[in-house]
Amino acid sequence: MMDINYYIKTTYNDDALWFTREVEKPHHTMRIAKCFRLKNYLHGTHEVLNRQDTVYKNQKFTVRKIVLHNTKTILNFHSNYLLGKPTTLTGTESLVSDIQSVYNYGNYNSIDWELMDKIGKYGDSYEYIYIDDNGNITSKVFDSACSYPVFADDGSYVGFIEYWTNKENISYWNVYYPDRVEEWTNEGSSPYAKPDKTGENVVHYDPQMLSSTDNSTGLPIHYYNASDWDYREGEGLLELIQPIMDELEDIYSKMGDSIYTLSLNPILLNIGQPIQGSVKNNDSVGYMYNVELGGDLKYVASTMDSNSIKLYLTEIQNQLNFNAYMPSILGGNTNVANVSEVSLRMLYQLADIYAMLNERVMRNGFNTRFNIIRKLLGRNDKGEYVNVEFNYARPQNVTETLDNIQKQVQIGAMSIETAVEKSPLTPDKTQELERLKKDNKGKTDNSNVDTNIVNNDTVTA
Repeated sequence: MMDINYYIKTTYNDDALWFTREVEKPHHTMRIAKCFRLKNYLHGTHEVLNRQDTVYKNQKFTVRKIVLHNTKTILNFHSNYLLGKPTTLTGTESLVSDIQSVYNYGNYNSIDWELMDKIGKYGDSYEYIYIDDNGNITSKVFDSACSYPVFADDGSYVGFIEYWTNKENISYWNVYYPDRVEEWTNEGSSPYAKPDKTGENVVHYDPQMLSSTDNSTGLPIHYYNASDWDYREGEGLLELIQPIMDELEDIYSKMGDSIYTLSLNPILLNIGQPIQGSVKNNDSVGYMYNVELGGDLKYVASTMDSNSIKLYLTEIQNQLNFNAYMPSILGGNTNVANVSEVSLRMLYQLADIYAMLNERVMRNGFNTRFNIIRKLLGRNDKGEYVNVEFNYARPQNVTETLDNIQKQVQIGAMSIETAVEKSPLTPDKTQELERLKKDNKGKTDNSNVDTNIVNNDTVTA
């Protein structure tokens, strides 16, 4: 397995500024271009905006350019479906308690949601664990458009570069090695001319190192959905549903133009010679229009096949729901009332499948995170373990769920601790178990109270 030093030596001949060449590799530039394209799409730059205006009734007609932002709703739904509710930590009690404290002070509930959000949008997200100025363990989530994971020829993940250029054309490189982090910038560097690939001289500024600090948490954790195109990068949901959304926006825009021009504003057709003095304005209403004998005057309108249009739109919407793993109930296509837990699971089956795929991705990253946090806490005992349970934001029949949990506890098939974990009414399992211990301890302390006083008071009353 290669390491970063061997990679720099064999690929860049030990060039100290190897990272400036690494970020210009074709697979990096293609991925970053894709990120910016998707960012522009989320910002509202859609294909439908390229529709050309036309001329109608001798005047410029601005065609409709309907932009739908359903993609944001779909992405937010899946992020909140998996991580809208805080995750539940399970495992060795003392270790779970320590890591739960890290989660609380490090704001990891928001960090987890942000990681999931970037996976859905761009296919990748990156997390770097560090200790902040207050001594708390927390994480930094990188902008996907500024992230450059470094892979050796054998596919090993050996380094990471965070690179961006600001509006003043000043570039910054944060280079992450397994043992250190270096900060570089070209601000204040002396310019010099250097020929590019075409032979033309281009002004360059060599970067200078600002700092180098020890790295005790390793490389940033790479979360990604597997891509069939490149094993080194992921594929987001946004890429899959964008073509369908483009089709919906195009058909909605054209339908709006058709209704306005062909149905609401028909063309006035005159057959024959008009008599002198008659109205000639096509837009006039309520006027007499005289034509010669044998002539005709009528409005020409287009009749739209509404059933065909409705069928087409319905099928496109169904395909969008299917490709976006969206329950049909959320689109108003299903009426439900008094459904059971099983019925809810069936309605949300597609959402559950996509959540399971994302859960596998997040769980792999969380396992690496737990190992790093355990190292920082000095909890390296292999006999201890910690795991995570995801709490899907699926509508629940709470009464039915609690009844099933109660039956499991009563027949001895489930412990109180597991019941607390599975209960939809328990947001923090560790805190709830601590409160149960205090309650049980209080009951034990009060068990030796002299009941004669109570009995005497009752008799006297």
